Amino acid sequence: MRKFAVMILLVLFSYSAKADLGIGLIFGEPSGITLKSRTGGSNDYIFNLGLRSHYGGVRFDGIYTFNFPSAFNSRDFELYAGIGAVVAIGEGDGFFYDKHKHKHHDEDFNLGAKGLFGLNFKPSKKFEIFLELGPLIGITNGVGADLEGAIGFRFYP
Repeated sequence: MRKFAVMILLVLFSYSAKADLGIGLIFGEPSGITLKSRTGGSNDYIFNLGLRSHYGGVRFDGIYTFNFPSAFNSRDFELYAGIGAVVAIGEGDGFFYDKHKHKHHDEDFNLGAKGLFGLNFKPSKKFEIFLELGPLIGITNGVGADLEGAIGFRFYP
């Protein structure tokens, strides 16, 4: 499982899109490393690599976002929404309504779909703070749903 996490980390850090690439930390669900690739348009890609998430021991999120920069008529705040997939491997607690009845095991492979609503605070072009909330729908190992939230930051070198 650790080799899988290291492999995903290497792939994420070697991602060489021509768009801006932000690197930071995310706290909540998942907690770990976050990357955001700015496409230059109104859409972005977000990749999160989390460890010890409720949905699995090692978790990878890939999310395509739609940005709404003029929602507040402010250049510092931006709303966004997104949809994506979650892949998790290892032990997890299940979903909020079934935590005591369903526990993933170390070898479990979990696949889910994720929706996302977020708020970016961009005090500069090189730094952003974000707050996210959205549903996670588990497709494997006990179909269910959960509501997740996270806060974090990213730097754009």
